[in-house]
Amino acid sequence: MAERAFTVSAGVPVGPEAAIDFLTDLANHRRLHPFLVSAVVVGAGSIGEGPFQDWRVLERPRLGPVSYPIRFRARLIRTSSTSFISQVLAAPGCTIEAVTTAEAEGGPGAAYLRERSVVRAPRLLLGYMAGQAEHAHRLTMQRLPEVLARAT
Repeated sequence: MAERAFTVSAGVPVGPEAAIDFLTDLANHRRLHPFLVSAVVVGAGSIGEGPFQDWRVLERPRLGPVSYPIRFRARLIRTSSTSFISQVLAAPGCTIEAVTTAEAEGGPGAAYLRERSVVRAPRLLLGYMAGQAEHAHRLTMQRLPEVLARAT
């Protein structure tokens, strides 16, 4: 198993808790994530790190000119009012774990978000999987400020 990490960030026009509230609802990501088709909650509970929701996700990433469907489970764990962990099992042996944090910046109605993702996959798949994940997460963070501005 090989791994690759990347970090994305953005300043947003809402407070830290509101930003994390928005991001932990994957249904909101349809306006952000370039591949997301649908996300449905299929379970919830609590573990040592905090409360979680399990999601059934459908995405349509691209391989050259062709898009293809991929279905997987994701778990979002709310670790604090200003942070969460997402865990994705995209395929057997292919995972993405991201830690997202938000902190106040520039006043009570603004926050700075940082997400560090680690992609793990067999070496032959790692480049493609990490490239797709980084592309999608960068676009998500780029779109987030405008989407949050319209939502408030």
